[in-house]
Amino acid sequence: MRFSKEHRVEIPASRFIELTFDPAFMKRLNIEAMKVQSYEPLAHSVDGAVWTMKNRVTPQDNMPAFIKKLVGGGFNYEESVTHHKGSDTVSAVMAPSVMRDKLRMGYTMRVVPAGDNACRRIMDWEIEVKIFGIGGQIEKFAASEIERSLEHSATFMSKNGRLPAA
Repeated sequence: MRFSKEHRVEIPASRFIELTFDPAFMKRLNIEAMKVQSYEPLAHSVDGAVWTMKNRVTPQDNMPAFIKKLVGGGFNYEESVTHHKGSDTVSAVMAPSVMRDKLRMGYTMRVVPAGDNACRRIMDWEIEVKIFGIGGQIEKFAASEIERSLEHSATFMSKNGRLPAA
């Protein structure tokens, strides 16, 4: 399943990308705005031409019962994020803690200026669940959770992104 979402965020595009690679800000955004259970920065580098970071995220435990039964307890994913300094693009791949051969998720995000103090975040998502009979239902659930989180994150970034990182 592929889908795109676009949001206007009331901070400059360069600030948006800086915040995307700020571990403290991203932890706040994930816990306060997107309501994840836990967010653990694992690696972070903004030295050189390629910026990278890796995080472990445990999302809300609101999966339908059939998904919980399938994946068992304690679902999380490791997110590997990459940005080529000077570009307007960030990409990420999420590696799930379970069923790695059957679940695939990732996105490409473009951050485009929309005036002096705002930008448009355009995210192209890909979710693939290779489980006969129910893969499509799981993809739809994941997409709806992502869409909800994106709305909350855009609002949080507009409200908190102008402040210096805590």
